[in-house]
Amino acid sequence: MAAARRPPAGPLLLRAALCLLCWAPAAVRAVPEPGRWTATVSEKSGPLIFRKIMFNSTDIKFSVKSFKCHEPMKFTIEWYLKHYTCQNEYAKLDEQSQKPESIDEDFCGNYFKNIECWTTKNENIDCNSDLQVFPSLYNKELISNIGNVSNQEEQMDVVARTHRDGFHILIVSIKTGKPNAKWNLNVSLSMMGPKGYLSASDWPLMIFYMVMCIVYILCGLLWLMWSACYWKDILRIQFWIAAVIFLGMLEKAVFYAEYQNINSTGLSTQSLLIFAELISAIKRTLARLLVIIMSLGYGIVKPRLGTVMHRVIGLGLLYFIFAAVEGVMRVIGGSNHLAVLSGDIILAVIDSIFVWFISFTMSF
Repeated sequence: MAAARRPPAGPLLLRAALCLLCWAPAAVRAVPEPGRWTATVSEKSGPLIFRKIMFNSTDIKFSVKSFKCHEPMKFTIEWYLKHYTCQNEYAKLDEQSQKPESIDEDFCGNYFKNIECWTTKNENIDCNSDLQVFPSLYNKELISNIGNVSNQEEQMDVVARTHRDGFHILIVSIKTGKPNAKWNLNVSLSMMGPKGYLSASDWPLMIFYMVMCIVYILCGLLWLMWSACYWKDILRIQFWIAAVIFLGMLEKAVFYAEYQNINSTGLSTQSLLIFAELISAIKRTLARLLVIIMSLGYGIVKPRLGTVMHRVIGLGLLYFIFAAVEGVMRVIGGSNHLAVLSGDIILAVIDSIFVWFISFTMSF
């Protein structure tokens, strides 16, 4: 009886390439920048520093939600808005903001050399225990340029407006005429552009996730139609492919929902991002296992893989653990966290093992 011939590598490589395309869009993953912040400022605090990539004509609103002044005093609140081109520029500015003596410094003149730096201030703002609401903060020049009275009321908290697309730093310096006085302010800041709260770098990603969700839905419907037409010839491997398509559709839908939520409210839902990252980790792991078992002929010329299957599952489990940890830590600690950088290196090594595994099995 003639031995079963192994199918040519060409079709298998083509199928593997198609599966690689299934997980390639997952490489676009990022934690979106928020559009609203809250902070507590006291007499011991330094200037507040906020960074964001903003569209042109983004309105920056600043307001005091609650306050506590032990004695009557007057505040001077000054804003410095700086546009810059390099992401890592002015990295030491955050350290400087922790020093109380930096409150009296002219940031536009001393740090930014008056290059694309705009400053405004509100002076003689009363604060005492008799006030029920803290006085509104606004830029008089911006308000005067708005003709409609109702629009002026909506813009009362607007303290600055961007003039260009790109990276921006906003510095809020709060000064008082009584250096030794005790006070406490709970402040709120929002940056809303023409398209919503999303930053200029995150807006294209929201469109990307929406388009990819539609693409996955179309692929799922097409795959379902083909499976229905050829239901008698369905192989086990095709259920794996259907699972990858479904997980990809779910992943993009969750990411799109989170980006849309941030664009509407300015606030991020951390649990939703973690859920999306876990789905992404499962999908990428399943896609890589799919490529390996296809290269081994599982479900095509081999009904089972025997002991090799345990190695494949072990490698997939290892990848999933590090992918899940890397994704969760990126949401919790930021993209520059040590665990994220270490996870990226380990995942790159595991990916190289996947490629070596596929190349080795294809050769023999």
